[in-house]
Amino acid sequence: MKIIIDNLAIEYTDEGVGPTLLMFHGWGDNLHTFDAIVQELSGYRIVRLDLPGFGRSERAEETWGVIEYARFVESFIKKIQIEPHTLIGHSFGGRVVIKGVGTDIFSPQKIVLIASAGIARKRTLKSFVLRMFARLGKMFTLIPPFSAYRTQIRKNLYAALGSDYFASGSMRDVFVKVVREDLLEFARRIRVPTLLIWGMQDNQTPLSDGEKIRDAIRQSEMEVIQGATHFVHQEKPQEVAALIREFI
Repeated sequence: MKIIIDNLAIEYTDEGVGPTLLMFHGWGDNLHTFDAIVQELSGYRIVRLDLPGFGRSERAEETWGVIEYARFVESFIKKIQIEPHTLIGHSFGGRVVIKGVGTDIFSPQKIVLIASAGIARKRTLKSFVLRMFARLGKMFTLIPPFSAYRTQIRKNLYAALGSDYFASGSMRDVFVKVVREDLLEFARRIRVPTLLIWGMQDNQTPLSDGEKIRDAIRQSEMEVIQGATHFVHQEKPQEVAALIREFI
């Protein structure tokens, strides 16, 4: 379905009956990332949306940060007249949840964070060297015959950095603004029961990030799923849905 929120055309779905679960997808993803777990969560009203700039939703002209996304979701909640019982955020969606609840924009009864982002990356010697190679690689690929392979070379370099920057396209300015913010300060303000679900083999938001967020949120618990990566909700949907159902 389409709806206009703050002059932006937004794609969303609204299905089921029961306590309302509002789900936020990760960076570069869309609402369908939750398809598998939604099938396992009967008995709830489940609302999902493509956040502005992703999926089939328009992006704002301005360069948004996390707070702008949280305020936008506030407008969305008011427009469709729901009172979410539980907010569920994967990766970047977790950022929106943490910022929104930590600033009292959202007031859910419970929170579920799935492989949530929110910890700013510290500069290490390895990352510094890789970034230098990325810059040098950009110049290097201007020289024939390497210019023919420019896109693939740069993609590989940014992948080595563990960054979604190259894949962000027209959203790169937003990506840079978003990832620079550390949200632990806002996580410490959360007083809502929170469940963290992580994949043991997550190399995008590593388990150590989840542990920091867990320690920051007073009423939190963490479940780690073996054999799963950053997209644990797609790889182990039955396990993730069961954890959510038990927690709610």
